[in-house]
Amino acid sequence: MDDDLLTEDEAARLWALAYNTHDPSVLSPVLSKDVRVMSRWVVNDLVGRDRYLKYLTKKFRTFDESGSLVRVELGRTAGDPSEGPGRACAFIEQNGVVLATVLFEVVGGRLSQVSIGPYPAPAACARSGDYPGFGFDDEPVN
Repeated sequence: MDDDLLTEDEAARLWALAYNTHDPSVLSPVLSKDVRVMSRWVVNDLVGRDRYLKYLTKKFRTFDESGSLVRVELGRTAGDPSEGPGRACAFIEQNGVVLATVLFEVVGGRLSQVSIGPYPAPAACARSGDYPGFGFDDEPVN
């Protein structure tokens, strides 16, 4: 992928693919060196590509060990009708319950920020039914 052409839509798709396949290496080529990951449920932001990839490796191992079904669906935030559709986003779902909306920022052709939280509310967004890399037999495609 040409990094200069990375869009928020592509960043969202790659992020969802990483989560749905439990493979953080999918994100490695597109992450900014100083990527910032913010979550409403974590006090301190996570900063740095290597630190984030290490965190994801542990997180995905925890998913595998827990037996919880975690998957990510692509979507769009509500947009201003005069400006067209909203921003690319994703929804984290665990055991059938949508827990959070994920927003992405791309700067200089790299994924520079991931924001995870309850806003915008998933119910106010357009869900796509698209779960990149996820098989619908309720098992991740590895």
